[in-house]
Amino acid sequence: MRRIACLVVPGLLAVAAPAAQAQTDGGALCAKPAVRDAPPFTVTPATIVPGARVTLQYRITGSARRVRVRVDLLSMLDGKPVATLPLGRRLTGRTYTRRWRPQLAAGRYTARLRATTLRRKGRARASSTSVIEIQQAPVVAASGVFPVQGPYSLGGEGSRFGAGREGHSHQGQDIAAASGTPLVAPRAGFISWRAYQADGAGHYVVLHGDDGRDYVFMHMQGGSVLVQKGQGVAAGEALGAVGQSGHADGPHLHFEIWPDGWYSSQRSKPIDPLPDLLAWAG
Repeated sequence: MRRIACLVVPGLLAVAAPAAQAQTDGGALCAKPAVRDAPPFTVTPATIVPGARVTLQYRITGSARRVRVRVDLLSMLDGKPVATLPLGRRLTGRTYTRRWRPQLAAGRYTARLRATTLRRKGRARASSTSVIEIQQAPVVAASGVFPVQGPYSLGGEGSRFGAGREGHSHQGQDIAAASGTPLVAPRAGFISWRAYQADGAGHYVVLHGDDGRDYVFMHMQGGSVLVQKGQGVAAGEALGAVGQSGHADGPHLHFEIWPDGWYSSQRSKPIDPLPDLLAWAG
């Protein structure tokens, strides 16, 4: 799904991305790029589900030292802006990357980058476009899927939500299982975060569910994670495997549920996931 677009440069300003990105990015191509074989502006991934983040990358070149930059998402129906991200003043000759979570319904949109010089006279403008598609999130039944697909144990009081830990309280439920036991998504949604924390969560992912809640999987087996940030998943889809990465005593899944988003604000707090887990297991 690529859209051919031309870079319009009436003045001395141009928008370009590093040539190396042209080898790997799946963003839009331009018929007349400012840098040969380089897309002037990329949006990745090109397809997301509602609420997912995209990564914007761009490079601005020209005689002006500073420019004012913004990105507009335009409706494919009438070309009118439906969302705008001001990027402020930027130095030319540098490559910039910015993450954005556009709050839009499913559909196809044109992402337009606009850079304007700050001089009062002879204002030069440059623009470049890419295409982003927001796909409708999968709809599943109200019930969920138990995240551990194999023999498991919910352990004792020490595995429960709220159990004492060094300097804090346990924020989830530990589910003991053999290393390599498959882990699956309890609900449909998209992967909002994937990272590694050596002295804590180890390999972990955060799933933003279709019910608006965030589901957190920690201590996953190294090399087992099958999903990428921004990827949409269906209920029951494989995410990885039980492991012992990070700070963990024995192989297990540390599982959390955040109704208002994982650390989305100071008010956001996790809840006891055990009632949901028991319902899914039953």
